[in-house]
Amino acid sequence: MLFRFFILLISAFTFSGTSIGQELPKNSLLWMISGKDLSRPSYVFGTFHMMCKSDFAITDPLKEKLNATEQFYGELDMDDPGLQMSMMNKMRLKDKTLKDLMSEADYTTLSENFQRVTGMQLQLFNQFMPFMSLSLLTLNSIECSDKIQPEGEFVKLAQQQKLPILGLETIDDQIEAINSQPLDSQLHSLKKMVLAYDSVKQSMNKMIAVYKENNVDKLYDFIRANSNGDDRFETEMLAKRNKRWIPIIEKAMHEKPSFFAVGAGHLGGNEGVLELLRKQGYTLTPVLY
Repeated sequence: MLFRFFILLISAFTFSGTSIGQELPKNSLLWMISGKDLSRPSYVFGTFHMMCKSDFAITDPLKEKLNATEQFYGELDMDDPGLQMSMMNKMRLKDKTLKDLMSEADYTTLSENFQRVTGMQLQLFNQFMPFMSLSLLTLNSIECSDKIQPEGEFVKLAQQQKLPILGLETIDDQIEAINSQPLDSQLHSLKKMVLAYDSVKQSMNKMIAVYKENNVDKLYDFIRANSNGDDRFETEMLAKRNKRWIPIIEKAMHEKPSFFAVGAGHLGGNEGVLELLRKQGYTLTPVLY
């Protein structure tokens, strides 16, 4: 995710909309993938799963890159009408409820604070893994009334262009990664997040600010520094999934030029998608957008 060097430079200027004399960016959330006998380049873009509408827009250069490809890949096949229902079904707890996992006093305290923070009753999530409530809290920490899902915006554009929409993994793959964090650990994270919600919001604001700097390695470093030393998170949620994606990405690119949109945390680092593609012999070029 081998043009000769001169051809690569020409392609970079052509596809990024820059002109001779402008310096290519050293960092970007958008990268051109070329080389290794690819007849045409593909692109990978690092998204943020939910943002304020004012913080994200698909620019004309981004549209041009997507329109220059012939298929779109997200982490999941996001135009699958049964996606949301399938995810909810697979996140249901078996033979117990959220309330069963803690004392009555802890559940009462958690419920009161959860409703104060989200405006929703924790009881609505009683049948689901703690990760479901954690996700809602995370989304709620983005402080604006007008939120968008960047992957969803890309899917809309891909649908307008009548591009095939595909996924790099399945719901089962994502659930497997989530389940690598035991229920008691998920529950501990849920309690900690609810009771220290102001710091959660501050951390989210900082992460969005880092994301807007368009530096995938800096974002990756931020995520690692804020994972509380839990190497299992990095291994299961990032590194292992990245490695599983590479053969799928390679196959897709050699079939037809492709546009990949994945969480930006997957791009940076020594085991990120960009470096893994470099190790496979591809040239990764940051693109202005």
